[in-house]
Amino acid sequence: MKAEYIPQREDVILQNEAPDDVYIIVSGEVEIIDCEGEKEHVVGTLQSADMFGEVGALCCRPQSIFTTPEAEDQCTNRSNAD
Repeated sequence: MKAEYIPQREDVILQNEAPDDVYIIVSGEVEIIDCEGEKEHVVGTLQSADMFGEVGALCCRPQSIFTTPEAEDQCTNRSNAD
C-alpha cells in the first residue's frame, strides 16, 4: 500500500455514504464529525495507526458520520475494488 496525502479539511468519507476504502492513518489526526442539519459536532479524533472506513467498506452500509483531517494527513487506503 502506498501512502497518500489528504489536504486539511477535505472530507474523506461523507455522512450517509458507503465507502469502498479502508484508511489507516500514517501521520496526523482525523476528526469524526456528526451532522444534524447545519450543525456539526465532533464526536472523536483518530490518530496515527488508527483505522476508519472499515464499517462501510466491509459491511457495505452507509456511514452515520463523516471524517475530515485536522491538517494535511498521510493515510494508506485499501479499496474493496482491489
